[in-house]
Amino acid sequence: MGKRVRISNESVNCYGTRILTSGIDISQYIRNPVLLYMHERGKVIGYVKDIKIEGQDVTGELVFDEVSELSKQLKKQWEFGSLKMVSAGLDILETSEEAELLVQGQTCPTITKSKLFEVSLVDVGANDDAIVLQK
Repeated sequence: MGKRVRISNESVNCYGTRILTSGIDISQYIRNPVLLYMHERGKVIGYVKDIKIEGQDVTGELVFDEVSELSKQLKKQWEFGSLKMVSAGLDILETSEEAELLVQGQTCPTITKSKLFEVSLVDVGANDDAIVLQK
C-alpha cells in the first residue's frame, strides 16, 4: 500500500474560501483519475487510485506511470518526501455567502458544489491540509 494523500477537505485555503466536501462530485474523476504536475495539461505523470470520501476528507493514492523522465523524477521526490502536497482541480458549480456556512478566517464565499476534474502534484498547494497523511 502506497502513501495516502488528502486531496481536499473543508479547511480555509489560501484564497480565503473553503470547499464543502459533501458538494464535491468525484464520479467523472473516478472514470479518468488523471494525475498532473502543477495543473499543467499535457504533463500527465500518472493517476490517483483508491479515491475515497470519508467525513470531510477526499483522499487517494498517487501512482506514477514512469513513462516520462518527469514522472520518474517526481516519483523519486514523492518517495523521498521533498514533494508531498497535491492540489485539486475543481470546476466550481455553486457558491454561497450564507453566514451559517462561513467559518473563522474565511474571507470569500463557500464553494457548495464542485466537480473534481484533476489532481496535481504540486510544490506548494492552496490547501495546507492537501498533503501526505501520516501513518
